[in-house]
Amino acid sequence: MTTEPKELPALEIEKAAALESTDSQREKSAQELVMAALAVAVQMTNVGTPEAPDETKGGDASSPLVALLLSRPDVKSASALNGLNVAIDMAQSAVEEDILIALATVGATDVHLSVSDVSPLDRLINGDVRAAVVKLVSPDAAEAFPDIKGFKVLRIAFAPR
Repeated sequence: MTTEPKELPALEIEKAAALESTDSQREKSAQELVMAALAVAVQMTNVGTPEAPDETKGGDASSPLVALLLSRPDVKSASALNGLNVAIDMAQSAVEEDILIALATVGATDVHLSVSDVSPLDRLINGDVRAAVVKLVSPDAAEAFPDIKGFKVLRIAFAPR
């Protein structure tokens, strides 16, 4: 009687990725890349905290959050957001003041946060806004978030309370 050795989870992930890449030879859209990266960032954030971050309550000193912003490539820094509308979703609107304070600490003192039923990412891709807060994540997840072709990734840390 022979038994096959069990595969390590990492090998299973690599196999799944290889199958997916052969199944769809098309290049992933920017939205698909962002959504995949956000899924990983959320998992990293959840692993680092006992419970998932609650965007309606904001960060606290024990688990600081970082706002991941995506912008058009011409927005080179957070201070370039001055005078612009930045899309946020309903859950983030509960921490709107915290986001504005974090932006102000990096030089974006005149930003207008815009809430809508349409996702911030969709609004950015459609050209309705030039920047969007796409997620609030842990510092490690923000650091690991990849560059996305066609967009600038800005990481804005919340000030400790």
